[in-house]
Amino acid sequence: MKLNKNKLLLFATIIMLFSFLGTVSAQSSDGKLNAVVVGQDGGPFAGASISLLRNPGGILLKGTVSKENGGVEFLGVSEGKYTMQVSAVGYTTYSSSEITLKKSEILSLDTIRLVPVSKVLNEAQVVGKKPLIESQIDKIVLNVENSILATGNNALELLQKVPGVTLDNKKINLRGKSNVIIMIDGKPTYLSADEVSRLLENTASNSITSIEVLTNPPAKYDAAGNAGIINIKTKKNTQFGSNVSLNLNLGQGKYTKGDGGFLVNHRNSWANIFASYNYNNSLGFNDLTIDRSVSDSMGTTYFNSDSYSKFRYRAHNFKFAADFNLGEQQVLGFVVNGNVSSGNSTRQGDNLIASQKGKLDSVVQGSNFSDFAYHYLAYNLNYKKTFDTLGTELTANADYSYSKNHDNSMMKNRFLDPNWVEFKAPNVFRNDMLSNTKILVFKTDFIHPFDKTTKFEAGLKYSRVKTDNNLVYEDQNTAGEFVPNEDQSNQFLYNENIAAAYLTLNKSFGKFSVQTGLRVENTSSLGNSVTLGQQTKRNYTDFFPTVFIQQQINDNHKLGLSYSRRIDRPDYGALNPFVYYLDQYTYQYGNPYLNPQYTNSYELNYTFKERYLLSLGYKRTNDAITQVIESNSETKAIAQTDRNLTYFDYYNMNINIPVKVLKWWTTSNNVTAFYSKYNFDERSRAQRQLEKLSFQVSSNHDIRIGETTNLELTANYFSPAVYGVFSFKSYYGVDLGAGKTFFDKRLNVKLAVNDILNTRGQRRLSSVQENGYYRIRNGYDSRVIRLSLSYRFGNINIKSVDKRAGNNDEDNRLKK
Repeated sequence: MKLNKNKLLLFATIIMLFSFLGTVSAQSSDGKLNAVVVGQDGGPFAGASISLLRNPGGILLKGTVSKENGGVEFLGVSEGKYTMQVSAVGYTTYSSSEITLKKSEILSLDTIRLVPVSKVLNEAQVVGKKPLIESQIDKIVLNVENSILATGNNALELLQKVPGVTLDNKKINLRGKSNVIIMIDGKPTYLSADEVSRLLENTASNSITSIEVLTNPPAKYDAAGNAGIINIKTKKNTQFGSNVSLNLNLGQGKYTKGDGGFLVNHRNSWANIFASYNYNNSLGFNDLTIDRSVSDSMGTTYFNSDSYSKFRYRAHNFKFAADFNLGEQQVLGFVVNGNVSSGNSTRQGDNLIASQKGKLDSVVQGSNFSDFAYHYLAYNLNYKKTFDTLGTELTANADYSYSKNHDNSMMKNRFLDPNWVEFKAPNVFRNDMLSNTKILVFKTDFIHPFDKTTKFEAGLKYSRVKTDNNLVYEDQNTAGEFVPNEDQSNQFLYNENIAAAYLTLNKSFGKFSVQTGLRVENTSSLGNSVTLGQQTKRNYTDFFPTVFIQQQINDNHKLGLSYSRRIDRPDYGALNPFVYYLDQYTYQYGNPYLNPQYTNSYELNYTFKERYLLSLGYKRTNDAITQVIESNSETKAIAQTDRNLTYFDYYNMNINIPVKVLKWWTTSNNVTAFYSKYNFDERSRAQRQLEKLSFQVSSNHDIRIGETTNLELTANYFSPAVYGVFSFKSYYGVDLGAGKTFFDKRLNVKLAVNDILNTRGQRRLSSVQENGYYRIRNGYDSRVIRLSLSYRFGNINIKSVDKRAGNNDEDNRLKK
């Protein structure tokens, strides 16, 4: 019955969608109207908005924009009386006299000349300008265009000035939460966190108009994810031509890192073509220390493990995309996106074992060599149809992606006595892991504004995911040969289908606005452990309502209130029940009975003078998915897995204060305070409840020296915090950089030092268990000096092709 109800809802939504579409587009294909729009100098005017109104009543019939030659064309216009309106930013709106069109008539109107608007008050021209921070009903907007923020930075640096956003080693956090979805022009990037960082580093801030922050996304977005969405909107213009951008980045920490690539754009009246390629070659390290204890009736055993890993990463990232103008406000486009990467790592470590502190009993000395190869290829086909100047539009996306991950490793454990003398034969084994994932997504959205105060939105989405994970485990025998170990080998298959539909209605009543929405998602899945002969089936339907209310009190004060319900499904690999042994004392396994987590989110926003922002929020996540550590008193081993907690409460307050210290010195300051409380029960097998009040502080300083040089200083502090069963220690860091542009801002040179005090690269966490404790210190290459060069050829004002896709939720659950 649940599935039947869901199908009925989807069918009803389809009928509603095409009923609206039919109402808007139904027309007779009789006559034709032509016109030409010119500017004040008599030259052709491209990009003007044209509306055809039916009389009497001035009812909007059709909309279009003038072409490159200024031409305007309306086809399929039935017999009747009409008025044509022409508008453009900075020009007086033109309204024609009444037009009478006869049946099957082709009518050419007189040339339409647009006249610039010139409003003068006390000898000063009045120019409208958007506020720096704008609080809209369902999002917070940082208006970058025409501000000092629009020059001298890249998009990743610009994010640090966004209210509530902080960067931790280039990883993006929003109000203390990670796993933020990054979109460009409303389209998901469907890239990993590292790839998103590199993309934003290669995006100049002067190509961005605004950045939108959606901490409670409306119903049109996937219900997955409770961290929020950041949407970067780029400039839209009609310039034609070609450009090429070259970039090179060199970094030196303990080891060398580097990447470089190019972007190519070509735009004309009927096509916009984009291509990019980037190569990354980096060395890094991981210095890991683990202290733990396990207690039983016989006493306590202490383990001290110290290991050092060195790894190399090589990656080829590429993208090719094109948009084609089909006329009649129709655009057809495609995107091909790929990643081919490989790497290897070596690890050496000692695990010291003692029955009492300070007295060594034995040592397990381990070495590990591994390499991997990862291939990802995604295809997207997209279509957009605009029906009128009010913004009625239909969009459709089809996505297919395929990823293949091949990872193999060889491990050797030597067993030493307290004198570091080997007392028994070593244990040598190897793993060969091959995983494949196929994702297919269809998505369509329809938007119809009834007028300037009322807007309706609806959409459908279907996704299908298939994964195949195969692990082959082999032991080395006394003859030195590797023999398959069937007990440790495993194959796991996972299939998932999600069907979704949503409706949204937005209505304004003067200074009061309200937006309501409902999203419905049906999920059916099958997890099949072939090795264990264990299958887990799921089929469930969920409803995700959203409500947004906003009140403009006066010119200085604005209030907003929002509510949403969201879901986070487990990563595909987290459902695999098989046990993966790292050594005889350390292993991990998946949980096929892991349930999705559900979050109810409430938020109150206050904006003062469209510049200063205060937000208060509360989230309760039921069945919260978190990583737990299990200790075995008999074997002395520890296991890592994911379990559902009873609930997780998250209270947060965010304050953003931008300050212009001097004309050439601006700062952006942000404080986020959050209280986290985890409630465990017997299902989680965790022994204690964790709760803590934490905060993050960041301050970004931008100093301009003339028009071509800038200095930037960023400092941030993260207080102690808790996550699941783990407690994290505090850390802080300072970044310093200087940039200069040459050759009319085509060449950009930047020298920067990340973590100049070398304080972020030592992370510490701990967990107290019922029968012991667990402490980790993790070090990595955080202090890096970087030299970045970028040069642009051709028309630098061309806008890149939109990166459309509908598979962002599914792709985010891949562990890349």
